[in-house]
Amino acid sequence: MATGTILLPVQAAKLPATNSARIDAAENNWRLLFDASTDQACCWQFRLPVNYSSSPVLKIQYSMNSAISGAVYFQVSVMAVTDGDAANINTDSYDTANSGNATVPGTAGYLDEISISLTNADSMAAGDYVKINVNRDADNASDTATGDAEVVAISLEYTTT
Repeated sequence: MATGTILLPVQAAKLPATNSARIDAAENNWRLLFDASTDQACCWQFRLPVNYSSSPVLKIQYSMNSAISGAVYFQVSVMAVTDGDAANINTDSYDTANSGNATVPGTAGYLDEISISLTNADSMAAGDYVKINVNRDADNASDTATGDAEVVAISLEYTTT
């Protein structure tokens, strides 16, 4: 078995009509800006590769705009639809959220990574239509960092067949 990776470009994120993260290209980096005081989200959609087997982990690389202490807290939800399912793909029906947090770097602008195991992955299987929703849960007691979290890269890693 090996590890497969799906890159989820920040500039390709779909933004909801309300409380969305903001796509920004300042300071030579594409990034998603997640506010410290408002829960904000975005999502990606894709077809899960045929070599997908199990053990999905979402990896979020981020820096902080100004915070040098505290922690950030993210939630990740998965919606998977298999061909022939009795499910409307236009109606969001995400599985229970997975979560992860990390202490921010001691210097603003320094890179850090959060790995979130997707134990609640809506029974996704090879070939499924998948939506991944990422949310900074700013009002969670574990999110104590001030200022924007600047997400610069996201990937989904998994075990291959």
